[in-house]
Amino acid sequence: MLLALAAGTGHADPATQGLAPGQLRWAEASLQRAQEALAQGDHDLARRLAAQAQLDARLAWSMTDSQFLRRDAARIHEQGALLRYESVIKHRPLTAR
Repeated sequence: MLLALAAGTGHADPATQGLAPGQLRWAEASLQRAQEALAQGDHDLARRLAAQAQLDARLAWSMTDSQFLRRDAARIHEQGALLRYESVIKHRPLTAR
C-alpha cells in the first residue's frame, strides 16, 4: 500500500518534514491502544484504533523523505492491518469460523 503511494508522490513538503515524527508517535500510540483493546476483547474499538494508526502512519510517511521514518511508518501501517484482520477474525461468530 505504501509502495503504491510512493509511486504517485514526489518529495515531501519541507514545511511538514519536522511534523512527521510527531505524526508517527500518534500512529504508534493508536496502535498500542488498539492492541490493548484487542487484549481486553473490545474488537470494535481495536479495529477503529488500528485503522486510525494506519491513517496516521500513512500521513507520517507522506510528510517526510527520511527513509528511517518511512520504514517505521510502513511497519506501523502493516501492524495495523494485521491487527484489524485479527480483530475481525476473533470477532466472528463460531459458526462462521
